[in-house]
Amino acid sequence: MKFKLLILLLFYSTLFFSQEDSISIYKELKNFYSEAKDQQTIFDILNKYKEDKFYKEENQKIYKKLGTQVLWNHFALKPSKKKIENKYLTISNAYLPYGKIYLKKGNKIDSLYRVSNNKHFPHKNIFYRNPVWKIPVDSILQTDVFLKVKNSSGRTRMALYLESENEFLKRIETEYFYFGLFIAFLISMTLVLVFFAVLKKEYTVLFYALYIITVLFEFLAGKGLGVQYFWSDSSFFTNNIRSFSQTVGVFCIGFFYMKFYKLKTSQIFAKGIFKWGTFLTIPILLLYVYKYFFGGFVNLYLVVWTVLKIIIFTWVLNHLYLTIKKQLPIYLVVAFILPILSVIIGQIMNPSVNNSLGIKFSGPNIYYLTLSLEILLFTRYIFDSVIDTQIKYFKLKKVSDELKYNFQSKTLEVQQQERNKLVNNVHDTFGGYLEALKLRLLQKTENTPEKVQEILDAFYKDYRYLLNSLYAPKINSANFTTSLIEFCEKLDELTSQKINYAFNIDDIDLQQEKCVHLYRIISELTTNAIKYSEATEITILMKQKTEEFVFLQVSDNGIGFKQDKISKTGFGLNSVKDRVEQINGSLEIISNKEGTLFKIEVPVNEH
Repeated sequence: MKFKLLILLLFYSTLFFSQEDSISIYKELKNFYSEAKDQQTIFDILNKYKEDKFYKEENQKIYKKLGTQVLWNHFALKPSKKKIENKYLTISNAYLPYGKIYLKKGNKIDSLYRVSNNKHFPHKNIFYRNPVWKIPVDSILQTDVFLKVKNSSGRTRMALYLESENEFLKRIETEYFYFGLFIAFLISMTLVLVFFAVLKKEYTVLFYALYIITVLFEFLAGKGLGVQYFWSDSSFFTNNIRSFSQTVGVFCIGFFYMKFYKLKTSQIFAKGIFKWGTFLTIPILLLYVYKYFFGGFVNLYLVVWTVLKIIIFTWVLNHLYLTIKKQLPIYLVVAFILPILSVIIGQIMNPSVNNSLGIKFSGPNIYYLTLSLEILLFTRYIFDSVIDTQIKYFKLKKVSDELKYNFQSKTLEVQQQERNKLVNNVHDTFGGYLEALKLRLLQKTENTPEKVQEILDAFYKDYRYLLNSLYAPKINSANFTTSLIEFCEKLDELTSQKINYAFNIDDIDLQQEKCVHLYRIISELTTNAIKYSEATEITILMKQKTEEFVFLQVSDNGIGFKQDKISKTGFGLNSVKDRVEQINGSLEIISNKEGTLFKIEVPVNEH
């Protein structure tokens, strides 16, 4: 809602940048064109006027293309009823190359000062941004006013105001109020973006803030305020500040596009367009530095504007492309294009002198209005992008913290289960031996040394077996088969059961995680068979079933077990099932009185 009110306020400011045009001057205005090479004096022009060579244009336009011609305007001021009265003639053209006033009262001819954007600035005579002449009106004689204008490059804006002193001062007061409002808007947006960039540590946004500063300088130059208040004594800034600030602005906003837009890796070409457009401004800026210290390059601004137009045009196409690819919101592209369209329309439009609204919008006012809209929409985009990025960051951080917590919880759970398993193994394996040893030592009547030695030998054998089953070597695909063979041979030495094995997986490249899980599965199933199956033989087979699957089989000729009872209390079997599931394998168990068979299939590669 605040943005809408601000936009409306800026819109009305363009309407009130000046009061209603004083069109009365155009009713009596007559024109005469002469060639600059003829070098006609005011007396020659007076003769032309007497010969009725001045004429009134039927459809008078604000903009005129003079080229090598000199434009002479004439209008008459009737005698004033007051003893002392002054009229103020203003040309709304801050950069008028040449303007001079001649006054004819009866047979007397006077000339007022000459204004020029190169040497004699308007404010030198009257403290105002545009060329203005204070014309004394005679109380008896008619005053004939002859205005001489020259401009050999571009269009000449001939928006004229003929006002009394009160009207002139009131119009200036109104203009400067809205100028101040627009300047305050630019400064406020700059401060907001700088504060936001520092607060959120998004320092790329500072380049957009710098871009707004260049808009401020361009505004001061375009409206003649810079010459009036800041750089009137500097010929370099007077003649170059607009094109220089625009070049700096293109550099800043190009760097902003290049770094702030979150473009995909596949859109490197689109990013390159912003990059090369930005870098192309660097040699131009160096030329301005050279011109500042050494002079020359009088028409540099013409080349600069041509280059900047090419850069902006390519960036427009690039924005359209990114919008089609849904990388940028459509309102951002509209905001980018509107100021460019306003400049084009402003250069094409040539309203009639009677069209006061057209006169207001034919100048730069519509450009500054659309530029304000662009700044507002880009600021909204910056806020939305940064805030959205930070929201995503906090969501990802929350998910990461949850995963970290779950991982730590799972790790603690597994550690606790492993501890419990170790305690159970130690209790089951060594508890009986310790109890038997205690009883044997207490029974002094028997020949205990041989029995004690037998118990200690069995104790040491089971101790070695337990260590071997709990040992976890550093396994990978290169040493997987070797580790399995070493494990089986150690068990065969330590146990009374015969351990048979065959591993045909030398040509398979398994992930390290799968190797570790398969090693642990074999260790768990073999340990359970030794401890509980009462088998005389245990067989372990592993081979490549197909190109995509590895087949593992562990079997024994023991007494078997009932799966429903074991699955409730058997930690080892549950651990096997969990490991098979983690490596996306399948498990089949066949158990009866003739023995137990475990069939496991594991995919070689994950898809």
